[in-house]
Amino acid sequence: MRILLVTIGAYPELIEEMTRLGHHVLFEPEPMAAGRLLATECVEVLAVEASRLSRDAQWLESLRACAAPGTLVLGLAPSLEEAMLAPLLAAGVDEFLAAPFPPAEVRTRLGLLAHRRAAFARQQALGASSRNELSRMADVIQIQRDIMQAGLDLQRVMERICEQARALCEAEGVSLGLLEANTLRYRVSLGSLEAFSGYQLQADTSLAGPSLLSGEVLLIHDTEADTRVNREGSRRLGIRSMITVPLKAGEHVAGVLNIVSSRPQAFGERSRRTLELLAVMLGAAMANASEYEAKQKLVAEHGAALAALQDTQQMFTSFMDNSPALAFVRDAEGRRVWANEPYRRFYKLGMAELRNVTDEDLMPPDVARQMRQKDLEVLETGLPSVTESMVPSLDGKEFHWITYRFILRDKAGQTLLAHAALDITEHTQAEVALRHSEESFRSLIERSPEAIFVHRGGPLVYVNPSALVFLKQPASRVEGASLLDFVHPEDRALAQGMLGPPGRGQSGARELRFLNANGRVLTAEVSFLNLVFLGEPATVISARDLTERRQMQTRLVLSDRLVAMGTLAAGVAHEINNPLAFVVSNLDFMAAELQAVARELPPGRLTEVEEVLREASMGTSRMRQIVGDLKMLSRADDEAPAPVNLKHVIESALTIARAELRPRAQVVRDYSDIPLVEGSEGRFAQVFLNLFINAAQAIAPGQPENNEIRITLRSAQEHVIVEVKDTGGGIPADLRARIFDPFFTTKPVGEGTGLGLFVCQGIVTRFGGEISVDSQAGQGTTFRLIFPAERTRRETGAQSSLPRCGSLASSA
Repeated sequence: MRILLVTIGAYPELIEEMTRLGHHVLFEPEPMAAGRLLATECVEVLAVEASRLSRDAQWLESLRACAAPGTLVLGLAPSLEEAMLAPLLAAGVDEFLAAPFPPAEVRTRLGLLAHRRAAFARQQALGASSRNELSRMADVIQIQRDIMQAGLDLQRVMERICEQARALCEAEGVSLGLLEANTLRYRVSLGSLEAFSGYQLQADTSLAGPSLLSGEVLLIHDTEADTRVNREGSRRLGIRSMITVPLKAGEHVAGVLNIVSSRPQAFGERSRRTLELLAVMLGAAMANASEYEAKQKLVAEHGAALAALQDTQQMFTSFMDNSPALAFVRDAEGRRVWANEPYRRFYKLGMAELRNVTDEDLMPPDVARQMRQKDLEVLETGLPSVTESMVPSLDGKEFHWITYRFILRDKAGQTLLAHAALDITEHTQAEVALRHSEESFRSLIERSPEAIFVHRGGPLVYVNPSALVFLKQPASRVEGASLLDFVHPEDRALAQGMLGPPGRGQSGARELRFLNANGRVLTAEVSFLNLVFLGEPATVISARDLTERRQMQTRLVLSDRLVAMGTLAAGVAHEINNPLAFVVSNLDFMAAELQAVARELPPGRLTEVEEVLREASMGTSRMRQIVGDLKMLSRADDEAPAPVNLKHVIESALTIARAELRPRAQVVRDYSDIPLVEGSEGRFAQVFLNLFINAAQAIAPGQPENNEIRITLRSAQEHVIVEVKDTGGGIPADLRARIFDPFFTTKPVGEGTGLGLFVCQGIVTRFGGEISVDSQAGQGTTFRLIFPAERTRRETGAQSSLPRCGSLASSA
């Protein structure tokens, strides 16, 4: 039973014992709150205190009025004394308990209350069964009449069923759901269930699940006590009693009718039997209405489909008549059975003329034969086709078409062939023009002397032959790579901004440095142009090689410098030579005068003076030699070949380079007799001066006694060979091939321009000679120069070939 304690005290031991006996106990000390609870909760027993009734018993009557019929009252007294029990007897309680509420007494009193509650329920059932059966039949007939008046409208029939069922059972809420597979969709909901209209639930887990499974009308007196009910769901919806009526169409359950109340025992057997009697009738009414609704829906769908078909036909005709395509349909014999307006207008045909016109009437015979052949291929294979062809108009003007052919079948199953042709004349002409333009463009860039690169923001997609020559790379290495891979590392940041995706690169021309396959630095003027290449946006980059121009400019600058140096050297030599002549003359005069007066002085008096004069005379002789060497260097601009003694040239260069050589190494001379060579003393002095300074700079200063620069001079096979060998650090193998390149240097910044050996090579080869290098890292370097002897050069001429350096070295 459900017991509500409306007491001031909590009585935990009493509540624990009641709960142990299987009763559900509620506690609410305030009478007003207890009254509100009774309106929503089914309570069989009210427990009240005698002490509270002695002060005022009116509140108990208010609770009885709120409680359901048959609710019993249990009085609680502090003892069995008459004074303590009097308020309970005056209030008319059904049973009482006295503290300390022994468990046996509690079990006995509650058992008596349970028997009284069961007796009341039986009396209620007997009273309900004794009602007039004639009245129940009248209700059934009235419901049947009302449902028949609803006609065949399914929604209206379901609404009338719910309304009549609610009125018949005096229910708080009614809902009707239709079964769709295993889903129960509530189409109509009234009263307390109105909010659930349209809800969808799993049929087997819903409150109506047991009735749907059994197919029988199910009466639930109390959802809290009936195991067939989902108690959690009933509590959530506030349902304490209900009737579920399965609605059958033949043997098939089509839906369910739910009648619910928030009070227990709200429905009796009379309601169940009445709804059981109505179940078959309600199911049949719903089945008839459902069938009628389905037929009406089918008729509506058929009408809508017919209207849609008419609209589609009209839309199709309008679409085809306004389409740019020329469309027509012919039967298996080749007769035209339909054509759209553009086709009829192109061939100046009316709809009535279509069946009688042939292909030969509309186009040249050879075109008509091709057309018929392509039609037969589609008719035989049944596969659609797409072809391009030239079909002229009636006046002979050429039109190019792309034609789609495919099979159609009419309602009788006859095979038809459909054509749809699009005019691509302008497109074809544009393609031809574009093809010619692309061919001209490709021919232009392939023959261009400038290096051309094409990219789309990533790898190169094309390079012309000049680009491959410029980079000295094969096409397989360049195409597909990034142009940045071939740009000098120091210029890649600048190139990155220039060589962006099409439309984003910086405009204008820039100078960039590249590296070819040999590692040589190339300078180029780079510009780019955005255009369409092979149908896609691209950037075309042109690179004009400026390397030779830069080298020529460098030679000119160097030549100007040499001219200036020669002029300066000549001027210095001239200016020194004049006062030097006075000094020499005066020294000679003083020496003669000393000899004249020496006879008049004691012996040994002038010995020290004579020694000083000899040293001064030696100094002036040295100065004459230096002036002569400067004059030799100043004659470097004289390009006319003349006989040259290389020994004298080498000694002059050693004199000038002495200050650079002395702190680094000892100079070792290994001379043999050699013939004269033809050339320029000034140019050869420039070559040897450069070689001597390079050899000195390859040796660290500070230990000249441990290092040497050996100069070997010899002749072999009518050639003169000069070797300049140092004991410096040597040249690494990967750099030896580049030492004669312009601007290449291994010296620190500020100590070399990378032009010395490049200029030396030019001077030597200009006069028919050769220069080579032999070096090992850590073992020093040897430069070998080979010049033709004067007689050999005079006999064979300047264009005669020279033996290779290696062969001369071996023969020597």
